[in-house]
Amino acid sequence: MNKRSFLSFIGLSGLAAALSGCNTLSAFNTLTPKDGDSERLARDIAYGDGPRRSYDIYGPRKGAQNLPVIVFFYGGGWNSGSKDDYAWMGRSLAALGYVVAMPDYRLVPEVRYPDFLTDSAAAVRHVHANIATHGGDPEQLILMGHSAGAYNAMMLTLDPQYIPDIAIKAMIGLAGPYDFYPYDVESTINAFGQWPRPRETQPINHVRKLDTRFLLIHSRADTIARVRNSEVMAQKLRASGNAVTLKLYDDISHQDTAAAFSVPFRNKAPVRKDVAEFLMAVG
Repeated sequence: MNKRSFLSFIGLSGLAAALSGCNTLSAFNTLTPKDGDSERLARDIAYGDGPRRSYDIYGPRKGAQNLPVIVFFYGGGWNSGSKDDYAWMGRSLAALGYVVAMPDYRLVPEVRYPDFLTDSAAAVRHVHANIATHGGDPEQLILMGHSAGAYNAMMLTLDPQYIPDIAIKAMIGLAGPYDFYPYDVESTINAFGQWPRPRETQPINHVRKLDTRFLLIHSRADTIARVRNSEVMAQKLRASGNAVTLKLYDDISHQDTAAAFSVPFRNKAPVRKDVAEFLMAVG
């Protein structure tokens, strides 16, 4: 399928659906052109027991040696998603010159908070211990996520109970929910509603001074995770002495903040360019 036919397919099926519905997302992943200067280095590396406790690794096609490492967590409301549908994201980030680990984690209703976080933390620990064999530098670790995945990445960075012994060089959140209590939608009610101390579930309540550098990306037009999430998080992080970059866009959707990393949709917003520039500044 050529690029024009692909864009027609996505236009008919809906880009929003492509990043929120598994069947359409699988088609998106299958049909979208991938960055040619990247490749998948390994797949289904187990970090625990069960089919949803594994990750894939992507890297530059020219080879990886002591490259910074991005652990990317996809979104899906903590109740959907699969690493197999995000090869386009893994390869997009790898083409920027990074080793990228893409974990699965258990989902609602099989688990509830905090189990998807303990899975995510176990994945990061396994990546940190083993990524050098794939050309990654474990001492240059970056956490990144979209939507629910940005929540996971932020919680692992801020809450010391998860990975207290691993330094996170940078955290990048795309359209993340960081301050959403009281719960008002089905996905958050199902994922967090049973926890007896709900304020513990909110990243905004775990802010502390860190050496980590933060990049928060959001659209003012986001109707799923409102832009306020990134705005108040950036304010509190700065007030606590953290280095924060806040990038806000107009006229793109919640899903577009991730889709803009794919080859066909990079003209929707300069999200990938902004992330690349932030990572270069981090060093």
